[in-house]
Amino acid sequence: MRDGDHKEARDPDVDSMLAFQRGDEESFVKLYRAYRERIFNFCRRMLSSPALAEEATQDVFLKLYQQRHRYEPRSRFSTYVFRIATNHCLNLRQRRDFGQAGGEFLEQYADSSSPSPERALEQRRLHAQLGAALATLPGQQAAALLLCHYEGMSYREAADSLHVSESAVKSLVHRAREGLLATLAKRPAMEGDHAVQ
Repeated sequence: MRDGDHKEARDPDVDSMLAFQRGDEESFVKLYRAYRERIFNFCRRMLSSPALAEEATQDVFLKLYQQRHRYEPRSRFSTYVFRIATNHCLNLRQRRDFGQAGGEFLEQYADSSSPSPERALEQRRLHAQLGAALATLPGQQAAALLLCHYEGMSYREAADSLHVSESAVKSLVHRAREGLLATLAKRPAMEGDHAVQ
């Protein structure tokens, strides 16, 4: 589609990337500040480890820096930078066993209100179970679910980030949801301190 050309004029981050491509280092700093936290949180959920996520985030921005001359504004800048992050995390996941990973994916989904101590404990257990369940999903399913539901990307933007079709993203998200439900259904009920490791 040609709407990428129109998006270039409307997306200030694309303008910043193009300015960086022309040698404006300050534009890179601006993009780093704008996206660092989002990329870190995405990597953290994909990799289930703050330490790995910190490393991965630095790697993503290093790749962005090194590959600046190959950048072409075919979509929103966020789609481009999350494509780099997704590919990097999928490569890392292939090299590690995530089936036994802990539940760090969804900590930030916690209710922002002040729940009772019992409710807070229940939420922590639920988030631990969800995180562990997400860690068992195949990499692309986890990425599709996070891009669409946490990053708020459209199916089309997620498809660009994952290098697949929109229908493939819809299928990945659907299978991810089913996988989460199936995994959660097999886990013990949230009763007693031993319910979640």
